[in-house]
Amino acid sequence: MSHSHTQRITLVLIFFYFLTLILSVNWLWKFSYERLITTNQEQLERFSRHLESQLERFVYIPQLLSRQGILIDTLNSVNNPAQRDITNRHLASINEIIGASDTYLLDAKGTTIAASNWSTSTSFVGKNFAFRPYFQQAINNQRGHYFALGSTSGQRGYYFSYPVKYAAGVLGVVVIKMDLSSIEKNWSGKDQHFLVTDKNHIVFISSEKSWLFHSMAPLSTQLKNQILNSRRYLSREIKTLSFSGELDKSPAALSLNTNKRLGKNYLSLTKTLNNADWQVRVLVPTTSLLINVSILIVFLSLFYLSVYLIYILISQKQNRRHEQTRLQDNAKQQLEFQVMRRTSALHAEIDERRKAERALRETQKELIQSAKLAVLGQLSASISHELNNPLAAIRSYAENAIIFLERDKIDKVSNNLIRITYLTDRMAKISSQLKAFARKSNGELSIISLQPVLMASYELVKPQLKASRVLLHMNLPDKPVQVKAEPIQLEQIVVNLLSNAIQAMEECKEKQIEIILSVNGQQAQIEVIDTGIGINESDLAKLFEPFFTTKEMGLGLGLSISQQIIKNMHGKIWAKNRQDQGAKFCVSLPLQNE
Repeated sequence: MSHSHTQRITLVLIFFYFLTLILSVNWLWKFSYERLITTNQEQLERFSRHLESQLERFVYIPQLLSRQGILIDTLNSVNNPAQRDITNRHLASINEIIGASDTYLLDAKGTTIAASNWSTSTSFVGKNFAFRPYFQQAINNQRGHYFALGSTSGQRGYYFSYPVKYAAGVLGVVVIKMDLSSIEKNWSGKDQHFLVTDKNHIVFISSEKSWLFHSMAPLSTQLKNQILNSRRYLSREIKTLSFSGELDKSPAALSLNTNKRLGKNYLSLTKTLNNADWQVRVLVPTTSLLINVSILIVFLSLFYLSVYLIYILISQKQNRRHEQTRLQDNAKQQLEFQVMRRTSALHAEIDERRKAERALRETQKELIQSAKLAVLGQLSASISHELNNPLAAIRSYAENAIIFLERDKIDKVSNNLIRITYLTDRMAKISSQLKAFARKSNGELSIISLQPVLMASYELVKPQLKASRVLLHMNLPDKPVQVKAEPIQLEQIVVNLLSNAIQAMEECKEKQIEIILSVNGQQAQIEVIDTGIGINESDLAKLFEPFFTTKEMGLGLGLSISQQIIKNMHGKIWAKNRQDQGAKFCVSLPLQNE
């Protein structure tokens, strides 16, 4: 084969090599970039939902606290040390139950008169927070929320506030502070960087600790003075991160000017939260894209090199036919050695690619586990729903105690306070049970009688029955019906079913509920029957799904949690409509002997 012909074939191979290289690299870059966007958009949504669920845990608690008589009494008698001491201890107990950072009460001038941290060195008592926007919002009869560094603790916090009203006026403000540092724990140690910025692009939540309280964009002197005067970040100096690119665009390519050669280029995905002027952002290093392109270039180079070598081999074989046998043998050995060397390099590249794929699969497993933990974290928002009935009972007992106290009926006041103490302990138990459920704890089951559980549930909802004018009938056998269960959890399920039945009959003229306890073979069966409007047939199959609800303010967790608890007790729970009117909820548990 002539030398000119060999040159033409070589040029053709080089042309196709560069053509394939350009098309392949362009396609791979676009494909990898889109896949990177899709994957991390899901991560951004998970992080945003996790952040929103953490904030929603405390949204309505200040409103519930503002209606408690003990806070109103304290604001009406600010100079009463005994009343303030009772309120301090009450707020400390509430703060421990709901898992907040701090809970405190401000008067109309913004001065703290009671706080959950009253006994600590960083107590808020006596401090004035009238300059905080959350106080100004609440004192103007609005629901307040605001992010800032604590002026006493210096820690990051998100504040929820609500006015304490009395006689058509605002006496003060109740505030709950949420610690934001716990949000970062579940999202640290990942390949991506998760961060939250305010409207001035100042980072206040970040999986990268060194970026906290830095601005992603340069700030003017005037804006720095405004931020300093707002005291949101106290007197902390806001430094600037050297990011370049379009910060307000999503997706966008950003560059961080550092001394490192790798990892300074990022893919930025951004989402704005609806209930706050916050931007949630995910920064993903684009190093993996460069690695994929490099692997492709190496693979194509090896492929075309192999094709070229094969062509040279064939060409040399044809030329060596006219040469001596010794020269043919020597040339063949040299070519075989070259092919072996190139093949060995190709195998090495394939092994490296397999290692990279295994690492990717392991990373995906970790992301799935993190998503599972995020969903379990969202169950903590159901605490306010589960505590609603005990809070209503506490308020009723407290109001009755005030009336009895005015009438000098000390024994009845003492009786109501004892009931309040019992319900407070019960609220703590309910909170502990929900946390245990979120951790999938087995709990402690014991053999109990169902009659006392049903009677205790009736006593708990008796004020709600009276207020709604609902008549309750209980059909209980004389002989004890025993099952293996956890009494507090089982009682909470019955209370939840009774509350749902009361709400289902709000618009009905005939309001009756019947509780039937019976024995069916080896099963004990509890039936809660109401005369309400019944359940839509299309909703029956979805009643026990998490987050499914037909109520405007419902979370859709009550029946789902009840189903999980009953399953742990080896029982079943189901619902169906009655033929004449209303609905029936049934709970079945295995019978137990002494």
